Amino acid sequence: MHFFKAYFFHWSARDNVGGNPYSFVVFWVFWVVAPRSLTREKQGKNNQDNFELHLSKNRNTILSLTMMSNSEIQELKSSLSITVVAKRLGLSVERGRFRCFFPEQHAHGDRTPSVSINEEKGYFKCFVCENVKGDVISLVQMYLGISFAEALKWLKGDAPSIKRDMQKSTAQKSKKQESSERPKFFKEKIIFDFLNLLSPIPPNSKAAWWLAKRHIYKPVWDKVLLRLIDDYHRTSRELLAKYSLEDLQYAGLFNSQGILRYGRHPIIIPYIDEQHRPFFFQARAIEKDVVPKELNLQKAIPFPYNKEVLDGKPGIVYLCEGAIDTLTLLGHNFSAVGIPGVNSFKLEWVEMFKNKKIILCLDNDAAGRASETRISAMLQEAGLETHSFGLLPEGEDINSWFASRQF
Repeated sequence: MHFFKAYFFHWSARDNVGGNPYSFVVFWVFWVVAPRSLTREKQGKNNQDNFELHLSKNRNTILSLTMMSNSEIQELKSSLSITVVAKRLGLSVERGRFRCFFPEQHAHGDRTPSVSINEEKGYFKCFVCENVKGDVISLVQMYLGISFAEALKWLKGDAPSIKRDMQKSTAQKSKKQESSERPKFFKEKIIFDFLNLLSPIPPNSKAAWWLAKRHIYKPVWDKVLLRLIDDYHRTSRELLAKYSLEDLQYAGLFNSQGILRYGRHPIIIPYIDEQHRPFFFQARAIEKDVVPKELNLQKAIPFPYNKEVLDGKPGIVYLCEGAIDTLTLLGHNFSAVGIPGVNSFKLEWVEMFKNKKIILCLDNDAAGRASETRISAMLQEAGLETHSFGLLPEGEDINSWFASRQF
């Protein structure tokens, strides 16, 4: 347990993955497409430069022309729904996203919307264009090409039709206030304490044999800190002795009936950031009759699995569907990351893949192929080079493909 605690917060670089001694070099043959360079049309660049200059004007100077104080402006902003404002402007907003004002600066004309809206914060941001971002006032300024004072006038004049749902806003504020009563990283501390109660994967255990059958060996599971719920009842008792049931439910470990959720999913796969802090985990069943096979912690997925390989340095990374496929590639000395499901890739993760060439290795089924198309479009919009692995037979995934072959 103490080794886990010390290792988990270790700040130095970790050793390279060991494991299966066989290397797999044939993939390099398929890497034949030279990196593409994005081009900008002159008109588009000039347009954005003009907007940047326009938005950089001193707002304090303009405030005197609007006859509104800073507090009045903040009150106006907090009363408005940035999503409704965007729609009122004529933008097509779907699932909190819309297409950029400068499609000529996107690889495919921003075919996959790159601008994300944060309704709670009243903020928007394009994940390709660095300066397409801001609050609800900036949104009106940028889209209509008007001044700060004119944007305020437009918002005030249209305010009755673009107000927030105040009842919903009050409920969100109440929920946020309840969360803020707990210390920062409170959930993460509970997750860490939970993981620290668990044991490493014991050699010759049922879990170890299950992993080895999938070409995942001890050097890999030690490196990525896989854990095992070896005594479910003891783990549950110790958590309840340290935290209230409400806190454990808040952290996502216990269900509404007050029961630790992972009784039939003993292998725990932590999602660790660059500082070796656990922010998320998946639990994996090893019995064939357990459905679903995987259980995610009940909280937002913060980043892809094995995030540390997304270091910003030039190189190739394999993007897999699921942690098990990712571990299989790590066991064959490939740089790999994973997403916990076909629809879990987030637009804000695109920036993490900076300077990488990405080979998509999702399952070769209808859902996997559709997800590859969607993820590839998002990555290519940011100027990143992508390829499909392309070797999996129908219905197979990376793990089953390796397991059926001898390398």
